[in-house]
Amino acid sequence: MKKFNVVQAKEIPGREKPIWLRIGKAFEKDDGKLRIKLEVLPLPNKEGDIWLSMFEDTGDRDGFTPSGMDSGPSYSSVKNGTSTLGGSSDGDPDEIPF
Repeated sequence: MKKFNVVQAKEIPGREKPIWLRIGKAFEKDDGKLRIKLEVLPLPNKEGDIWLSMFEDTGDRDGFTPSGMDSGPSYSSVKNGTSTLGGSSDGDPDEIPF
């Protein structure tokens, strides 16, 4: 069974590249069936569209950057109602990291 992270790009004003928000998981069974579990509701962009991407889950939950994207603090995961940016859990979890 293959596992995937379901992510959505979030545009940040003043930032050149978007951050990637992990909003769920996907599982592909050996018979080819695909199941998707969303952990949060995706938000539409300014045109009203919702675009999601899936990247194979490598097991690394911290500092995830989709293949071909720039490295650095670009991934936010939602865990038990809190989010972390760039895999850093240091400091106040309610502090805005930018």
